[in-house]
Amino acid sequence: MRTEDRARAHAQVFRILGNPLAYRIVLALGRGRRRPIELARDLNASAPAIVNQLKVLKIAGIVHYASTAERRKGRKVTYWLSDPGVLDAFQRLAGVMGKLWRAAGQA
Repeated sequence: MRTEDRARAHAQVFRILGNPLAYRIVLALGRGRRRPIELARDLNASAPAIVNQLKVLKIAGIVHYASTAERRKGRKVTYWLSDPGVLDAFQRLAGVMGKLWRAAGQA
């Protein structure tokens, strides 16, 4: 991948994660596999909002999913992080940002 293409792809991921709900979903999925209805309940968000963000996260390759094919009994979809390193990167970035904000507040 060319440097410019890689930069665009990375910028797109950062734009996605700039959405507070998407960020909270990633943190929740860092604790394990979850269904959209569980995420909606735990994050105090509407199910459609959760599903919309999961779709964006899936397209970006941040999450994977599996679905049962049992439509009559109610199809169950489960999501998880595509790579555990995603959560590690989030936590490291949050630590760095905290340091920057504290330093800016002291200036």
